[in-house]
Amino acid sequence: MIYFFTSQIPALKSFKVRQRQQIIALALAHLSPSKKIILSVCKLAFLAPLFLGLAYFEGWMLIPWLLLAGLSYPLITTPIENMFALAHLDKAIDEFKQGE
Repeated sequence: MIYFFTSQIPALKSFKVRQRQQIIALALAHLSPSKKIILSVCKLAFLAPLFLGLAYFEGWMLIPWLLLAGLSYPLITTPIENMFALAHLDKAIDEFKQGE
């Protein structure tokens, strides 16, 4: 399942926003180097068309499109990161709880 926000992940519902972000970061840190590369390539594949499209605008017409690209960046990358983090989520939650 694709989770657009960390609050939608059932295992993270009891945590606050900052805590969920830390747990996701811990889970992503547990990814193998090959999975990290795949994650980066996936994000690049989704973002490249967006940023390549910016090359067609000049001057002041570029500003609204830059704002749109900046705002859409987390909307595009967060679900991909959440999908990769799910595999190591239990380990990350345990690690987070031990660190408290």
